[in-house]
Amino acid sequence: MPEFKLEDLTEEQLATALKQKKQEKELQKAKAKKEYVAKKETFCNSSAESFDKLHAELGTLKKLMTSTAHEIYDLMYEIDGKTPKETKSFSIKNQADNIKIVVERQERFEFTDEAIVHINAIRDIFKSKFSERNKGMYSILDGLLVKNSKMEYDPKLLAKARRQVRDLGDDELINEFDKLDECQEVTGSALYCRLYRRDADGKWQDVSLQFSSL
Repeated sequence: MPEFKLEDLTEEQLATALKQKKQEKELQKAKAKKEYVAKKETFCNSSAESFDKLHAELGTLKKLMTSTAHEIYDLMYEIDGKTPKETKSFSIKNQADNIKIVVERQERFEFTDEAIVHINAIRDIFKSKFSERNKGMYSILDGLLVKNSKMEYDPKLLAKARRQVRDLGDDELINEFDKLDECQEVTGSALYCRLYRRDADGKWQDVSLQFSSL
């Protein structure tokens, strides 16, 4: 290809060369964008397919494990001629005592609308008793009464606070926490099935199926 200098080109030739260069860049960009979209679509679709498959397999595994675990739990009683007791949780271990399966049904709680009355009363008591004397303690206690990311009060956290308040022996706070406890209602339940293995130190380690633990 013969060499040439820009100053040797006419304005028309220069314009044509610049236009051609621009078209080449646009074609390269379009090609790169097309490859990017194709790769993204393949990734999303294949990931969704894999997740759907694993979700179905895990659902089948959960049903099989919980149903079989309950059968074994019932047999444990029936072998001795006894009626199985109803329970929210139980565990099954192998003979070598290095595998444990835990089945647990946890109830979900929410507070009724009236709970805010007692939460505000508790907050006022905390403020009057601790805001001046111990600002650090007040900040911690007041933080227990803040809504979570779902804009809901955490029943478990408040239940823990209730136990700690009893240790303080403050009758006024205990009374408000007892009233708050009465404002809880069961809104549903969830069935969990977990498997544990003993490690080299003899401690039980959860065999988690969560991505974060892999």
